Amino acid sequence: MKIAILTELFPPSVGGQENRFAELSQVLSRCGHAIEIFCIQSDRESEAYETLGDVTVHRYPLAPDYQQPACKWFRRQPSVMLRYALWCRNIDPQSFDLFIFNQWPLAHLILAPVSIRSKALTDWCEFRAGAPFTFLQKYLPARVAGNITNSTSLARRFEVSSGSHFSVLPSGIFTSRYRCKPKEQRKGALYLGRIAEHKNLGLLLSCYKSLVARGYDGPLRIAGSGPSVTSLQELRESSGISDRVELLGAVAEEEKVELLASSELLVLTSRREGFARVIAEAMASGLPVVTVDYPENGAKEVVQEYGIGLVTEPRASALSDGMVQVLQKWDFYSAVCISASKSLDWEVVADHLLRITARIFRLS
Repeated sequence: MKIAILTELFPPSVGGQENRFAELSQVLSRCGHAIEIFCIQSDRESEAYETLGDVTVHRYPLAPDYQQPACKWFRRQPSVMLRYALWCRNIDPQSFDLFIFNQWPLAHLILAPVSIRSKALTDWCEFRAGAPFTFLQKYLPARVAGNITNSTSLARRFEVSSGSHFSVLPSGIFTSRYRCKPKEQRKGALYLGRIAEHKNLGLLLSCYKSLVARGYDGPLRIAGSGPSVTSLQELRESSGISDRVELLGAVAEEEKVELLASSELLVLTSRREGFARVIAEAMASGLPVVTVDYPENGAKEVVQEYGIGLVTEPRASALSDGMVQVLQKWDFYSAVCISASKSLDWEVVADHLLRITARIFRLS
């Protein structure tokens, strides 16, 4: 097949959705499919057109400020979203057998012609609250041939909202890239991801302080970069446990693999999350996960669905209790992680996508 993937951001931009589509495109290409990516040129160093192995990437428009909108009401530059959507609208529908839309930036889906939407799957990664999103999440799924999302819980929410059927395509990983060390070679709690306000890392620091007061002697390592780094540094300095908290910044791939293999727990305190890629990476590393029960935190459903850790109330004391409970049954949770990760290998996930596609277009 010839497959077009329309997604707002793509490497060298860094993020979960960028990784999802970059690795999915690699696997599909290896299966013999011709893959072309259509994305925004979000930095000056990337090329407007390039070939990455057997994958062709088209980028437009050039917009280094795309993720820094002038108006605080928006998370992206609206004018760039519109230009990108109009550009995507002009893709020749006869040139491709299948179109895969990332949910974001939505405008490209809203403006897509019927000739493209009739061949399209939309990949929904987040369920958002608020009037505009409620309306769009209700009506946009019916405008395409099929819809996929990355967890069973998200599929249920979208189905209730839209009345459309959703297939589940989890976040894949190359499981062979990860290592699983025994517990005696591990120490400390880990956060790995974007440093942003909705990641709620103040709660993580409060929880860790409570854990230290209970006698926990492992460090807390926080790896990642983002707009809230300065705020996090200030929180660490005022926490009273700054000597126990390591802020590592952005880490290279091999360092990330080592952190996942040598930590005891992955802790996610996000108020808003989908099927975070780091959860799949933790699973392949035998690393149990503890997260919190916020309505828009999809990580809680992933942890519950796979049985890879615990979900607690979003309070420091409750979260530290959950961490202690998981540590007490660490070998059990680690084994469940390794077993469950096998279903998330990209070879399995890509094959599942192709079966979903065959079923949808046979019925449509």
